[in-house]
Amino acid sequence: MISHLQKIDIDLLVQGDHEQWKRLVNQALPIVFSVIRKTLASAGRDTGEAQDILQELFVKICARNFRLLKRYDPQKAKLTTWLAVIARNMAIDHLRRNRHQYVDLDEIPDKDAKDPFLEPDRERILLSFDVLPPRQMMVMKLLYERDMDVKEVAEFMGISTQSVRSMRHKAIGKLRKIIGGK
Repeated sequence: MISHLQKIDIDLLVQGDHEQWKRLVNQALPIVFSVIRKTLASAGRDTGEAQDILQELFVKICARNFRLLKRYDPQKAKLTTWLAVIARNMAIDHLRRNRHQYVDLDEIPDKDAKDPFLEPDRERILLSFDVLPPRQMMVMKLLYERDMDVKEVAEFMGISTQSVRSMRHKAIGKLRKIIGGK
């Protein structure tokens, strides 16, 4: 199967030849899917996420009029190797973006211990939200209540991702001052 990938005409593919695209997808799919699943499994993650990464891979290859595929150089690597490297990198990027936070159970404070820095007064927190400007409040609600990522919030609000990050940073700083009394 791997040798069949060498029969794909990259020039026809980037010109939009549907048959070449079908051939690439059908022949590359088992290889890149395997690489993605192994990368996820080696990080102890559920391989169910592999389908999403696989789809992102093929979208990325097509994006911007096959810009990525046009950069492929058969003198440097076989097409299978090139695709496997991209698949692995995308799986690693996915793992970095979606890191699971683990908490040592021994580090969770006892509920009877009232440490104001570990367990701030709920009423005080609710009052502190009123001090945020409306746009910062919207960013915080979209990020933390609706569980949207920065890019989705930026698109929703019609602003840049940097603006979203900046508003989040300022809001968190303001809330920390109020809650921590600093």
